[in-house]
Amino acid sequence: MDRHEDAPPPGEESAALTELRRTLDAAIDAAGAALALLRAEFRLARSSALALVWLGFALVFLGVGAWLATSAAIAAGIYQLTGNLFVGIGSVALANGAGIAWVLLAMRRCWRDLSLPRTRRMLDQARKEVQA
Repeated sequence: MDRHEDAPPPGEESAALTELRRTLDAAIDAAGAALALLRAEFRLARSSALALVWLGFALVFLGVGAWLATSAAIAAGIYQLTGNLFVGIGSVALANGAGIAWVLLAMRRCWRDLSLPRTRRMLDQARKEVQA
């Protein structure tokens, strides 16, 4: 049996080749649409990230103001109760120092997590198993 008997005449495409071309065009269109969606989401994410930075600055500014006002009110209240200004200011300063220590300990835990210790440990175990 000759392979050239089933071939279409020159200049005409077979139905399979036409279907393959349509499928390939559809796949390229789908990939293009996915890429366009990804680009749009990246633009949105970049815009949101910048907004989050500025909102973070505003939150810090407003939070510091509220913290200072609250600390002043507590110090004034303790001064009114004890009659000693040093006790009022000292107790607020001591509470703030304890808060700073707590925040630093929490940050230390976060810094340790940023080094991905569990993933490193898993990769080390996997490497040892592969080498063994």
